[in-house]
Amino acid sequence: MVSFSVGEEVLYQGERYVISTASPRPPYQYRLLATTPAGAKVQWALAADLTKMERYTRALDDTLSIKGSAANAPRRR
Repeated sequence: MVSFSVGEEVLYQGERYVISTASPRPPYQYRLLATTPAGAKVQWALAADLTKMERYTRALDDTLSIKGSAANAPRRR
């Protein structure tokens, strides 16, 4: 079972939320907060319905997309 902590960013139904409160007993529910153009959005979700943010937990080599990051690229002065 995956555990989550208060303050952690998670995905719920494809949207990013921050966990604000966690219930201390099963079924473990989390109060989720998100900001939208219309204002704050609050949801309650079970731990099984949440997904960790992969971009923080999975290594990704994304430096190739940065212009001039190659070893032989000319340096700017």
